[in-house]
Amino acid sequence: MKLFLFLFIITASINAFCQSYLIMENGMIITTDKNGFVYDLGHYAYPHKVTMRGGHYFVEEGNILATVDENGLLFRKYEDIPQKILGRGTNYFLSENGELFTINQRGQIRTFNSTVFKNAENFGGNYFTVSKFDETQTNKIIDLMVVNSSGDILKVEIPELATQNIVSFGGSYFMTNKGIVFTVSEDGHVLEQKNHRVGLIQKKGGNFFVDSSGYFYTVSEQGELLVPELPHSMKTSTILRLGSHYFIDQSGKFFVITREGRVLERTLQDHDFKTAYIISL
Repeated sequence: MKLFLFLFIITASINAFCQSYLIMENGMIITTDKNGFVYDLGHYAYPHKVTMRGGHYFVEEGNILATVDENGLLFRKYEDIPQKILGRGTNYFLSENGELFTINQRGQIRTFNSTVFKNAENFGGNYFTVSKFDETQTNKIIDLMVVNSSGDILKVEIPELATQNIVSFGGSYFMTNKGIVFTVSEDGHVLEQKNHRVGLIQKKGGNFFVDSSGYFYTVSEQGELLVPELPHSMKTSTILRLGSHYFIDQSGKFFVITREGRVLERTLQDHDFKTAYIISL
């Protein structure tokens, strides 16, 4: 695989995929960290005033951008948020004018401008595709752009992948029309998972999915595609609401996927996860 730096030299990244939030009906914000722990740190938001949501961030009325870092800490910042959003993912959002906002593992915001981004078409959790025509203006070329955990933008080329064959866009993974799954690691590498025979992806989370045979798969920070051991209390058929790295079942049980791809059930005293109002992407 060839990994090209698109805009700048890549910096050393820190493990950080599993960090997120959910907002309850009463406005209380629950955050999670990369190890799958769940926190009530006393943060509140008016759910009906949330205008945009991603995996590591959400936007409130008044151009308030709230981000979550790798330790589950939430920060609010005043930013000039574009009114028209072309696409968004777990750790980024993109305006129709080509302004890209990325969120790194420390909850910090980075912004980039490029006319190239105006041609973005499909959006995954930590990646998106950009189309252009070749010199003859007859053949369409589709580039794969990855946002790593440091907030860097990477253009990725993989000999085994024809990007036009991607048919299912997920969080840190996607599937081609040949049924092959590719995963996207936290440092920006895209890995072909040809040794896994996966059915059609039916339920999509950020770093997990359920296929048409009912098998539950997770993706670790390193891009490993795993069939993990599941808690006895979990059934894939009862999964109801899917977040960036957690899900809630029909009875309100709350499960998280850790940075290693493990699945854990979590509880939080005095909180009923059936009352979750806003789920992260």
